[in-house]
Amino acid sequence: MSFQPANPAGPRKLVVRRRWLEWTAPSSDPRRDVDLFVEGHRMWSGRTERPNPRTQRVVWPRTLRPYLRGDGEAEVRSPNGEVLATGRYSFGESRSGWDLRAVGAAALVVDKWGKLATAPSKSLHLLLLHELDGVIRQLQDAGYTTSVTGGTLLGAVRAGEILERDDDVDVVVYLGEVGPEQVSLASYGIQRALERAGRRVIRHSDAHLQIPVEDHAGDAHVDVFLGFHHEGRYHQPIAVRGELPVEAILPLGAVHLAGREFPAVADPERWLELCYGPDWRTPDPAFRFRTPATTRRRFENWFGVYDLNRHFWEQWLNRRPVSWEADAEQLHALLPRATRVIDLGCGTGANARYLSERGHRVLALDYAIAAVKAAERMSGGSFEVRRVNAADRRDLIGTAADERSSGVEPNVLLSDVLAYLTRPTRENVYRFLQLVLGSGGRVLASFPVNPSLRYEHERPDTWHLPLDWLSEEIEPFGLGFEVIGQEYRRTSAGVRRFATVVIERRHHA
Repeated sequence: MSFQPANPAGPRKLVVRRRWLEWTAPSSDPRRDVDLFVEGHRMWSGRTERPNPRTQRVVWPRTLRPYLRGDGEAEVRSPNGEVLATGRYSFGESRSGWDLRAVGAAALVVDKWGKLATAPSKSLHLLLLHELDGVIRQLQDAGYTTSVTGGTLLGAVRAGEILERDDDVDVVVYLGEVGPEQVSLASYGIQRALERAGRRVIRHSDAHLQIPVEDHAGDAHVDVFLGFHHEGRYHQPIAVRGELPVEAILPLGAVHLAGREFPAVADPERWLELCYGPDWRTPDPAFRFRTPATTRRRFENWFGVYDLNRHFWEQWLNRRPVSWEADAEQLHALLPRATRVIDLGCGTGANARYLSERGHRVLALDYAIAAVKAAERMSGGSFEVRRVNAADRRDLIGTAADERSSGVEPNVLLSDVLAYLTRPTRENVYRFLQLVLGSGGRVLASFPVNPSLRYEHERPDTWHLPLDWLSEEIEPFGLGFEVIGQEYRRTSAGVRRFATVVIERRHHA
């Protein structure tokens, strides 16, 4: 028997369109796992579609669609490196400079969560192993039962290494048989322990914390999940819930990663089957988590969602966004000299710098890490920058308490912010304003009031906030507003009609 190559005729012609890439293939070819390369850089791994018997198709990942600009070469390859199809793309010039070629040159890839992240490397994996060892040791020193979990456990059992395309590592703190309220309380104890050990902690929920790797320019991190039994079932947000006895967790055993020993659950194979299904042993480069709606609702209702859309704004900020200096100018015109100003949702910090240069004492707040870093660079020490998550009421109210304790009544800038928050998060902001504004304090806010022609629910920059919504929402907090201007602005979601309003305290709620 002679061996027949998979593609004896060589690569097929790849037809590149704005929604998908496709090529002619034998009808006998099944749907298959593929890698998408642009200018020689792997950008994405996924699975093909068969819209008809003669065509294989790959849909552009949603994350890459804003970068469909420029000209270049695209390839589709099988996981073993065979080039299946190749062709050129031409999408016109990019106004921002960020096109497909630039994304590839920055070594960015679409990760398993569908967001752009730095491509994993051996040096990154060595750094992650070091961070994993340190975080586990710090949690153990604080008295917590800690194990590797998730993709890190999968890599250890399957190959003894971090999975080739992982850019994070996962640990779980096992809490035993507890209720959801005890899990939430425990998460704050864990956060305090990690912060005492010098770690910066990002709260995704009351059962999921994230520790950024400070020595890495990308999004590398250690995920800390809380696992527990409740009413006889095992729960581990964000996606694991099902039948798993305590004996599969305790007593902890050990696994090896790159020759290093790490704690692991007693029965790793059983945990992996619960998380990834019965085929967990078979590598699947196109794997995506599909959390059942009932599991997602339960965990979100129990533990909240504090980090929604942060990765969108991280990437948006990296595309050189415009800051509306006119908003800072208008607020400055309303204020006495040398007042306290809080720039909530400061973005790059350009408005905070403008106000600081005119003598105001400015505190710049944002929850996107890229924004905090950009604002710190913009500040050069001339104003204070702090990370605050408005979706986490405890975090925002703590900031309000700090302001109240200073005895100074601040004014607030909300430049192009309110429309892009969920209603519960806006209510947290209104509560914050209610607490910090004195009788003469003012808020200048600008926001789009009309729907975007490019509306996508996954893109918060396409959301809007009509004035009647604002009126209804702020009234219970003893706030009112006056419209001081409306204009059209060119934004990342097209031309939008913006309102600029001044919000003040009207009465005690």
